[in-house]
Amino acid sequence: MQLNSQSFSYRERLHLQKDFNKVFKKGLKFDSKAIKILAYINEDRKIRRLGLVTPRKVGTAVIRNRTKRRLREIFRTNKHSLEPGLDLIFISKPAAASLDYGSLKKIILNSLESAGLCKTPR
Repeated sequence: MQLNSQSFSYRERLHLQKDFNKVFKKGLKFDSKAIKILAYINEDRKIRRLGLVTPRKVGTAVIRNRTKRRLREIFRTNKHSLEPGLDLIFISKPAAASLDYGSLKKIILNSLESAGLCKTPR
């Protein structure tokens, strides 16, 4: 089955609690005022996966969903420049809701690039 290279498929999402726990326990942590990023490289797999955590402190359901859509889009459009086997968790903070897409993208890519997990495509 051929996947569209720009899609965000079921396989590219973190689903199981054990996968989330592995990233929480063993992953690298990057913190900014708007978002906390946890990253774990799984040597056994080549696919990059994303998990999202957006607490109620971020805002109403509309604001939380908008923030999650932006984070998924940032991952979807930049996943090919990330290390293979990388599991990411984005934890939104209240400041993330007030940022526009470009600012959020810049924060995430700069954090991942400084850790050597992302090649600069932009």
